Amino acid sequence: MSSSHEQERILVCVNYGHNGSRLIKRGAKLAHQLEAPLSILVFDSLPEDEFKHDKEVDMSIFQELADEAGAEVIIEKSRAPDIKKIITKAAKEKEATQIIIGQVVESLWTNLLGRSIIDVLLHEVPFADLHVVPKQRSGEEDDWNFERGVHAFLLAKDDGTYELHFDDIEGFTYEGVFFKSLHTDFDNGIFAFTQDHKVFEVRVDENIVHELVDVDES
Repeated sequence: MSSSHEQERILVCVNYGHNGSRLIKRGAKLAHQLEAPLSILVFDSLPEDEFKHDKEVDMSIFQELADEAGAEVIIEKSRAPDIKKIITKAAKEKEATQIIIGQVVESLWTNLLGRSIIDVLLHEVPFADLHVVPKQRSGEEDDWNFERGVHAFLLAKDDGTYELHFDDIEGFTYEGVFFKSLHTDFDNGIFAFTQDHKVFEVRVDENIVHELVDVDES
């Protein structure tokens, strides 16, 4: 456990995916409350060739959140069995006093080894308090029901809407990544793109973006 006279240091551990940004926001809020430096540890376990576009979007969002919180981002190539070693190494290097992980990481470790990662980390990093954020609080009830991202473009139309294209068309308005919904035969889903150093995610309905409103604000 951390002592009250110590400088608090927060370490948030996330996977790629929709839930990662929610954990980062939670860690940033705690860091702000404690006036503590924040480090974000990203487990990079996805194959580069298959998930390139997904990772690009996620990392852009993670970095944007990190910049807002004044946090450092650490990316570690990892396999599931290496999670304990990677967290322990980062916690010691950053002298973390508070470690936040999502329940999905805890469940993965338990299923693999039959032991709670909390039990292991309490032994490896006794100087830190450990927080496992339950699914209902980390936002995992909002399942990320989309296929892998694919490179795509938006072309502005005369009626103020935008048409989705997958070819590098001349005169496109926005370039980004399209995530198709798993539960549709049409091009419905989310289009993610970067503008003014911020990541926007807008809804696509049957190949059309009706308005450039970020899904978090709609």
